[in-house]
Amino acid sequence: MEMPQVRPGAVKSPETKLRVVAFFHNAAEGNLAIQILTSLGTPNDRLGVTPPDQIEGGQGMILSIGCQDERALAKAEDVCRKLGGQLHRQRV
Repeated sequence: MEMPQVRPGAVKSPETKLRVVAFFHNAAEGNLAIQILTSLGTPNDRLGVTPPDQIEGGQGMILSIGCQDERALAKAEDVCRKLGGQLHRQRV
């Protein structure tokens, strides 16, 4: 394995990112939330999914949504809340 190249220069810390984490008791509700969020313009690479087989009890879904601004955050929270998701805000 080769050593990675290290380039000199200042490293800027990234802006704080907004993230919503929602737990759905029913995976079908989580799948619907994914479809609605992508239709509203949330890029697929900002969605993280923990499927039912990786959750204790084997039921439900955890959906992590990265939001670019407060407006997108409010929209994502609204969609998840209407579909019965339990919400948690996270600043990374």
